[in-house]
Amino acid sequence: MKAARLLEELGLPLEPVEAIHREVVVAGFGREITVSTSPGEFAIALVKRELFDHRLLESAIGVGAEFIRAKVNAVKVSDSGAKLIGLGEEAKFVIGADGANSVVALTSGVRSGWRREDVIVAMEGSAPLQDRLIFMVDAAPYGYGWIFPRSEDSNAGVGGMSEKSREIMEAFREFSSRFNVRMNGSWIIPAGGHGKPIAKDRVLLVGDAAGLADPLTGEGLYYAFRSSLEASKALESESPAENYSERMKPILEELKAKRRAARLIMPRMKFFFELFVSYPEIARRYMLSSIGKVEFRDFWRWAISRVPRALIKSKLGI
Repeated sequence: MKAARLLEELGLPLEPVEAIHREVVVAGFGREITVSTSPGEFAIALVKRELFDHRLLESAIGVGAEFIRAKVNAVKVSDSGAKLIGLGEEAKFVIGADGANSVVALTSGVRSGWRREDVIVAMEGSAPLQDRLIFMVDAAPYGYGWIFPRSEDSNAGVGGMSEKSREIMEAFREFSSRFNVRMNGSWIIPAGGHGKPIAKDRVLLVGDAAGLADPLTGEGLYYAFRSSLEASKALESESPAENYSERMKPILEELKAKRRAARLIMPRMKFFFELFVSYPEIARRYMLSSIGKVEFRDFWRWAISRVPRALIKSKLGI
C-alpha cells in the first residue's frame, strides 16, 4: 500500500489492478495466522507487470520523455559527460534503472558485482485460482513460499537467501507439484543493506540496479519508486550523486535494519513463526510496518521487547 500511495502522490494511479487483498494468511509448521488491514487499506495489490509498466511508460512519454529502443553495452564517464556505448549518445547524467544485473552500475564503476549474501533467489509461476492469499514460511529454506490469487489464476512461487539456492530449487519442485504451479521463470533479487554505493560522479542507480529490495520479503516496487523520485529531485542540485546519496540515507538505514533482522529470523523461521502465532500483536504490527503506517525500526524495537512474553506463551501453549 505504501508503494501505491507514493504513486498517487506523484499523480500516477495504481492501474490496471487485477486483485486487492486486505487479508494475509501466514502458514507453516502446522499452524497459521490471519492478519487483516483496516477498512480503506489493503495489504497487497496485484498487477500484471507488462500492463502496469507500460502504463508508467506512457505516462512518462506523456510529459515529455523520449522513448528509444536500443541496447546500451556500457556507460563511460568523463569530466564532460557520460557516454552510452551502443546508443551513441552522451548525457550529462545517467540514471541506471536496468535491474539486478545492471550494465550501467558495473561498467560505469559505481559499484562492484553482488556478493552471494546480497542476493535472494526466487522462482515463480502460475497456479490455479485460490481463495486465500498465503505466505508459507516452511516452503523454502531461509525464505518462504507464496500464493497470490489474481482475477483468473494465482501467482505462486518460492524464494530465499541465495546460500540455499539448490535447496530452493528443490523446494520449488515440491511446491509446484503440490499446488500445480506452471513455472514462468526464476531470477535474483538484490536485497538492500549491502553497503555498496548507489551513485558516483554522473551516474545514479535506482531500484534493483541499486539493490534496494526488502531483505525480509523481497518486495522492491516501493523502493524502486522512492529511489526514482529521489534521483529525479537530486538532478536539480549542483551535485546530483552526493545529493541523491544523502536523500537516500534514511531508506538505506531502514534496509540495513531489515537485513540484520532477516539474518536473525530466516535461519530460525520456525522459532519466530511460533512467536508470531502465540503473540498475534507482533503479526499485526509487522503488517502495519509493511504497508507504511509504522516505521520498521519502531516495530522491530517494540517486537524484540515482546519476545520474552511471546516465548512464554509459545512454550505454555496459551
